Parts: sequence; C-alpha cells; structure tokens
Amino acid sequence: MTIPPGHKQSEHIIEGEAYRRIMSGEVPATLAEFAQQLSVWFQASYPGVSPPTLTAIENQIRDTWHRRHEMIRGGGS
Repeated sequence: MTIPPGHKQSEHIIEGEAYRRIMSGEVPATLAEFAQQLSVWFQASYPGVSPPTLTAIENQIRDTWHRRHEMIRGGGS
C-alpha cells in the first residue's frame, strides 16, 4: 500500500523532480512555466493528493532554478 505524500514529503518529491529535469536539460524558459510543469507532473504522479499551489512550488524551487546553469556545468552540489 502506498501512503500519499504529506506536505513536507511533497516538497522533497517536487524538488527532486526539478533537479532531475534540470540535470537532463528539460527546463522551460521561465520559473512560472517550470512550476506549472511540475504541478501537472505531481498531479499525474500522485492522483488524489492535493498538490502545493503554484506559488508554493515557485518559492520552493526558486534557489534551484537560479542555480541551474551552475548545476549543469557541475559547479553545484
């Protein structure tokens, strides 16, 4: 039986997917668009679980978004 993710676990799941997408080059032009894509992905991956708001997702991934070029070059951790 799969336990639906709680709020904090959802944050970690979304952050992990954001990192995966950045490292594989699957990044749109804007942070807002990226948050929208992650929200759609989360809803499809975890149906029945209330997703974080787009604003919450943007705030959560903002630092990762701003470090994306550095991460791709291998300078990020």
